[in-house]
Amino acid sequence: MFEGRVSNLSEALKLAASRFEEFGLESSLREAEILLGAVFGLPRSSLYAHDSRVLTEAEKASCEAIIEERLRGVPTQYILGEQPFRYLNLKLEPGVFIPRPETEILVELVVSFALKETKPLTVVDLGTGSGAIALSIAYEVPETLVYAVDISPSALEVARVNARSHGLEEKVVLIRGDLFDGLADLKGEVDIVVSNPPYVRCEEMKSLSKEIRDFEPLLALDGGVDGLKFHRRIVSESPLYLRAGGLLALEVGYDQAGAVAALIEEVGCFNGIQISRDYAGIKRFVTALRR
Repeated sequence: MFEGRVSNLSEALKLAASRFEEFGLESSLREAEILLGAVFGLPRSSLYAHDSRVLTEAEKASCEAIIEERLRGVPTQYILGEQPFRYLNLKLEPGVFIPRPETEILVELVVSFALKETKPLTVVDLGTGSGAIALSIAYEVPETLVYAVDISPSALEVARVNARSHGLEEKVVLIRGDLFDGLADLKGEVDIVVSNPPYVRCEEMKSLSKEIRDFEPLLALDGGVDGLKFHRRIVSESPLYLRAGGLLALEVGYDQAGAVAALIEEVGCFNGIQISRDYAGIKRFVTALRR
């Protein structure tokens, strides 16, 4: 790829961005900057101060390898092995769901509620994955104990590493289970139940982009026939665990907010149902308070 075409960092960036654009990647230059920055240990902001740097043959080989990996569809987060999320930098690996930027808003909704409370809080994060939601809440809210549940052993191991790297092991309890499995002792004691559960409809799974379909865990994506399989369970079971006045906070698919709000209304145990939008203006989050 580089032979006879690339001698310095500037040329490598241009070639990588061109290849990514041909491949159909959005923000092709940004992707090139991030990935080549990782090769040279440089932040994006510093790359162009070194753009005349002459590359060794070993550096060219490293650049070619990382570019080819991305062109195979491997998500950038898996290549780098990390993903920033709010105030934390999280370890990631293939097989563990990649936290999305919009989920930061879900955390913001929870943190805003939690910081108004005057007592230590108990929080349950269902389907924790890398621990993005659970660890962010534990990091941002003092005197909070978060129970982070996931059915995937590999996800829990990554969450455990992330908890350790941020000094949050004492504030986050990791539990292997299917939603509320293993939480029987918390019935009526939970202040907040939060979740970004799988919500892709079965029929939509095959139309997901290659990098999602081929590399991210389908278990973290497939929400059943109508995408609400897990929302139904969470909405119906959460009243058993939430104390009066406790918060239920859910992320939903692009067209599911109304349906999830209706599910919450039908249970008859909640009031103050609210729908909030993501960065794109899509109705993405549904919150409610336990009566």
